[in-house]
Amino acid sequence: MPVTDELEPRVIMGATVEETARAAAQHAAAAIIGAIQDHGSARVVFASAPSQEAMLAELSRDERIDWSKVSSFHMDEYLDLAMDRPQAFGQWLADRLPLTALPGFERIRADAHDSAAEIARYSALLTRAPVDVTCLGVGVNGHIAFNEPEIADFADPGWVREVTLDLVSRQQQVDDGLFADVSEVPSRALTLTVPALASAATMVCTVVGSQKAPAVARALTGPVEPACPASRLQEHPGARWFLDRDAASELDTHPDGLPAASSTP
Repeated sequence: MPVTDELEPRVIMGATVEETARAAAQHAAAAIIGAIQDHGSARVVFASAPSQEAMLAELSRDERIDWSKVSSFHMDEYLDLAMDRPQAFGQWLADRLPLTALPGFERIRADAHDSAAEIARYSALLTRAPVDVTCLGVGVNGHIAFNEPEIADFADPGWVREVTLDLVSRQQQVDDGLFADVSEVPSRALTLTVPALASAATMVCTVVGSQKAPAVARALTGPVEPACPASRLQEHPGARWFLDRDAASELDTHPDGLPAASSTP
């Protein structure tokens, strides 16, 4: 079941990246442990990005989680990039999940010769049972996974789709230090769709850094629209935002229905 409480703030602000990551990991862990207690296993979709690194480190250290009962998925993957490259999202995540989680980690096969067949294969894995938790971040252009502004479909009937990446998203990979030049960043990827991400009972959105502040403000206070895919979280009752001070710096006021951000314990 989702980890929610009508009295719980939907936006939690930490004074530091570490504090923010700790609060997000605690929330994700509670949802994972709750799913295991409720039905014997948990199914979790993870983002692969530098903004998630501290949260994943905290989550991996939580000894309460029985990773042998967790099926893990990642939410996007480049095409035209070798799967063992450190920039490959599946490899990035495999390098950061605990060793005990790897037997249950299902990777998108970026080396598949037929992307349609890979879409069908991974979609079948994802829809085998409900997703319990989605751990995600937000791109500087408001994307979630690689659902780019304007082309994101909040009613997409599919669970995985091939997309062409926005130049802003490709440049973000360079700015994050993952590639030396935008020309090196693949322009095609497979991504879980917005409905696939939002199918989880609990969504844990961890965002850090001032470069994300405009997207955070738009996602939380602007209209719910594909021009800002992260705005879809406004309509998800199990979505919680975990922001450091920099990421929250443009939240002068908070949207109706969302309590003011609070410091993490």
